[in-house]
Amino acid sequence: RNAKSKEEETRRVDRELANIRKKFTAPGNKLSEDGSNPALSSYQRKKYVWKLVYIHVLGYDVDFGHPEVLALVRSAKYSEKHVGYAALSLLLRGDDPMIN
Repeated sequence: RNAKSKEEETRRVDRELANIRKKFTAPGNKLSEDGSNPALSSYQRKKYVWKLVYIHVLGYDVDFGHPEVLALVRSAKYSEKHVGYAALSLLLRGDDPMIN
């Protein structure tokens, strides 16, 4: 947000990516069948996926979180599907094996 240099921005983004990665990792590594963290609420999952999208738009590589995006796409709630499809179109490439 208020980074005064590119290095400061990079450090902030790296800290945020580490935090998001930690949130996506379930306690005791007990992930659901689709690889997402069942302990996350709908709000948390959407918030962290939007953060990944923002970091991607800033030009940083986002190489994790795909199971959480797909969990949002599969949701029955429109608000979750909306976030999931927006993130899917930006974060996943056409040759990504998660799409097939």
